[in-house]
Amino acid sequence: MGFFESTFLGLVQGLTEFLPVSSSGHLVIIQKLLSVGEQIEFDVFLHFATLLAVLIFFRNDILEIIKGILGKSEAGLKTLIGIIIGSAPTAVIGLLFNDFFEEKFSQPKTVAAMWIVTGFILWFSSMFSKSDTVDKNYSNTKITDFLLVGLFQGLAIMPGISRAGITISAALLLGFNRNWAFKYSMLLSIPAILGAGLLELKNFSVNTNILAGGIVAIISGILALYILSKIVIGKKFHYFSYYLWTVGIIGLLFL
Repeated sequence: MGFFESTFLGLVQGLTEFLPVSSSGHLVIIQKLLSVGEQIEFDVFLHFATLLAVLIFFRNDILEIIKGILGKSEAGLKTLIGIIIGSAPTAVIGLLFNDFFEEKFSQPKTVAAMWIVTGFILWFSSMFSKSDTVDKNYSNTKITDFLLVGLFQGLAIMPGISRAGITISAALLLGFNRNWAFKYSMLLSIPAILGAGLLELKNFSVNTNILAGGIVAIISGILALYILSKIVIGKKFHYFSYYLWTVGIIGLLFL
């Protein structure tokens, strides 16, 4: 893989990992268009790069979680418990169905169909969100709420289903306030990305081109997180539905 392909894919990964349009789906399609073949290990490396973007963007919340572990922050401890509970169903789905979902990375039409599905999920959650009336935050979110968001995150292993999109949608429908829905979804991605990396990065080596793609993914990932926070809080989440329906239909017709 050349420098251009690596950095371009890094840019795509950084932007689409957090914007609710499915990074894995975009990487599948763009790798096909660039004729670079399947790059599952490289994709996972880029996910690790965007993990660094999450850690940088939410550094204060990470610090609060560390304080919670040390018994110095109730908010940090409750957030950590929520992440652990939400990660459980994701881990089970990943371990049981990883091979099944991995096969879908070679099926562009499946990706296109899942883009359309994600579009409907975003639209539905925007139309029927309970976040403006229920107002759940870290202190009053139920265990079942965490489990349900984690269950939906597990479904995002399918390329074309946006992890950010489906988890934030689930949180909004369950009544998480918009800031908490955004924050919890992003923090919940940390163990999910680590888990995927442990499953895939077995014999992976990094060269200059791949490293450049990772750096681009970190920078663009931080930018995407800032944009997404404004979109969720600004109640404009459903705008991405129109994009996903458009590219999904085009993908079904021409891929």
